[in-house]
Amino acid sequence: MGKNRDYIEEYVQINGIKQYFLHYPSAGEEVVIFLHGGPGSPSSAIAYVFMEHFDFCNFVYYDQRGTGKTIKANKTKASDLTLDTMLADLKETIRYVKEKYQTDKVILLGQSWGSVLGTQYVLRYPEDVACYIGTGQVVNRRKETKISYDELEKTIKSAGSKKDLEKLQALGDGSDVDAADFDRYVVQFQKIQSKYGHSVNIREMLKFILKSPIIKISDWYYFVKGMKLNEDLSGSLSEYDILDIIDYAVPVYYILGRNDWQVPSTLAAEYFETIKAPYKGLFWIENAGHVADVDNPRDFSQAVQDIIRKAMR
Repeated sequence: MGKNRDYIEEYVQINGIKQYFLHYPSAGEEVVIFLHGGPGSPSSAIAYVFMEHFDFCNFVYYDQRGTGKTIKANKTKASDLTLDTMLADLKETIRYVKEKYQTDKVILLGQSWGSVLGTQYVLRYPEDVACYIGTGQVVNRRKETKISYDELEKTIKSAGSKKDLEKLQALGDGSDVDAADFDRYVVQFQKIQSKYGHSVNIREMLKFILKSPIIKISDWYYFVKGMKLNEDLSGSLSEYDILDIIDYAVPVYYILGRNDWQVPSTLAAEYFETIKAPYKGLFWIENAGHVADVDNPRDFSQAVQDIIRKAMR
């Protein structure tokens, strides 16, 4: 790993809370706001892993309400965490970032849950955004879970593990799981996925976090608290579906990991073909799964650079 880029940390009053920001400034004019996944899984802790590849633009991370270092500075209840509240937070965040960097528009890059947040934002407030980039793109949680289940079942059968196959089949494909239990179902399902390389390797992520220059021992408690606090919001995504929404007023780009079975990139690619937007482009990242930016940062950064050249011309 090369030399880490310089970064700036700060807390800013956003929509009634103290929100944590992590800035990676550059000589470039463009500003990318990264919308992390989960909900409740801040990407700021692992940003250093791939920021050395992004010296061509300004990158801004923020820990969302109820997450990471933001939850550390605020009293937050599960009932505070709704899509509408998160969108209001994001609107204030964009306003602040525009002022700080003296720019008219920003680029939103949404990962997993962040792709839900980013997509819904550009559908409601396209005037604020130069373009939208989705990675680990969510389009229909029920269909995605079924595709993931079928692929994992095939993999386990090929591996010949009767025990894991029985465990998977007992868990089911999630089609009859209520929204209230959906988050717990996904957690159990991803434990089996992880064993076969079909989801994010949590141990690897923990290794990255342990080496993070911005993380202190006291932060770990808030990481765990944030995941727990966001369970209801995560469960509410069980009925999320944008397959019939195809008209976008801003350029739309997807960067998809070829091996993403956590949120199957195959379905996102199918949906992308139906999208109508001023400009659009699909980038496949080889040797990458759900966190393509971590799995293959060089190719991911090249895709972002190509998108900026097209979107800002």
